[in-house]
Amino acid sequence: MIFMWTLIPAKERKLYTLIESLFYSEKPLNLNELSKRVGSSKRSVSDYIDELKVRIEASGGELTSNPEGFLLVFPDNLSIDTFQYQLLQSTPSLKLLELLLIKDELTGLELENELFVSSASLSRMITRLKETLADYGLGLEHHPYRLTGDEFLIRRLYTSYYLEAYGYENWPFQSVSFDEISELVNSLAQSDSVQFETVNVQKFLLFTSVSVIREKHNHPIYTSQAANDCIHKEEFKRISGHVRRWLSSVMSSVDKIEMYTRIFSHYMFYYFRSYTQKSINLTRIDHQDFIKDSLLDICRTFDLPETDFSHIAGKIDDSLYLCKKNGYSHALGSYLFFKPRDYALLIIYSSQYPKLYQSLKEMMEQLYEKYGINESKIDTEEFLYLIISRWDQLSLHLYEKYTVCRVLVYSPLSYRHADNIARLLNSKLERACDVNVYSEPFLTVDKLKQYDYDILVSTCSLSLDITQPIITLHSKVSGKHLHPLLSAIDSAVQKNREKIREEKGL
Repeated sequence: MIFMWTLIPAKERKLYTLIESLFYSEKPLNLNELSKRVGSSKRSVSDYIDELKVRIEASGGELTSNPEGFLLVFPDNLSIDTFQYQLLQSTPSLKLLELLLIKDELTGLELENELFVSSASLSRMITRLKETLADYGLGLEHHPYRLTGDEFLIRRLYTSYYLEAYGYENWPFQSVSFDEISELVNSLAQSDSVQFETVNVQKFLLFTSVSVIREKHNHPIYTSQAANDCIHKEEFKRISGHVRRWLSSVMSSVDKIEMYTRIFSHYMFYYFRSYTQKSINLTRIDHQDFIKDSLLDICRTFDLPETDFSHIAGKIDDSLYLCKKNGYSHALGSYLFFKPRDYALLIIYSSQYPKLYQSLKEMMEQLYEKYGINESKIDTEEFLYLIISRWDQLSLHLYEKYTVCRVLVYSPLSYRHADNIARLLNSKLERACDVNVYSEPFLTVDKLKQYDYDILVSTCSLSLDITQPIITLHSKVSGKHLHPLLSAIDSAVQKNREKIREEKGL
């Protein structure tokens, strides 16, 4: 369950669910289907549809209907995240959360005036927000109203929220200079001491901005137990000196250098530790070696190239340590409302590579035991996504190794002609196809037995007693004329994939 979701008004949740259902559906959906999705009557859904049409058209899309049902049409540059931003930015309880960051401490009357709500409405919003924050180990004090809890967790909460509510194009902070923050991040990205290959730069920009605001409101990061209890004092002193020298080379304000030194020194421990060229030592015991060894074992089991898993191991270890150290009911994940679109990778991996996927899940279960963490408070999908998305070229290696179709090209004209056709197919297919040329002067069934192939492509009509499909190539190797070959390739790929799974136990 996504706990923050309950902060959004019920009607708005239903409207978004309708958009999401239509967006991901591959066919029109009728009123019966939509009413089941949102748990409302057909009459209510019909009214919702009328309201959605106006919103969708205002964003450049269109909600059409035909005898089969309703269909959502977006322009090429628009996706569902547009409506996610609109939903979160228009939710009063989330505006309240923003105010508590920007203004830090507010009275009830100030909140009523800022949000244009009655005292009764504000009271209900405060109650819901307190209940939700408590699930993540955070609190909300009264008189004045302000957020409480571990400083590191507060900053993580706001970072996740702003990324989901404002995306990658909108800058939500008037009090923080985007140019200043982006220049610092650009400078850090060019530093030899930090590897930026898998860093979400926008998330890092937001995390830095939230930290600047919190520091200016006198909520220093050193008060965070989560961020400080395992830092070696001498190591921190070394890192701080390195950070201060770097900042002195890119800015002149003494006050800003001191503030950013505090922020970035701690970053090196709880944000960039797994990305630094030189290892950063902690005072606590970690299980990074177990994670790296387990992933290397999985490489060997599934015949995949071995790679450096240090950054993956560091991220998993840090996250599990924080989860064990803090007594909140549920771990604060990387998203609060909507799963990132790349989580679709998990569906692909669980269906196409189930044994590999299961091996990763079993590794995580072993880690939970090592840390003494109850699996119910952990979102295992987050860790699986972290591993799969950051594993260097994993999808490519699996695709090339376990999703292959062998195409054999024959031309009665000449070997050179067949070779030209093979080169043309290689440029057209853009998929994991191994295209080879039949090089014998005469085509016979016996000679074909010497070749390992799934499909025989010919430039002339053929009738041979072989089990593999024969595709006679059209003179126009494009558009609809390629469909028979593409269809045969898809069938061959599926058949080979199932065969390899059985043989390799994938």
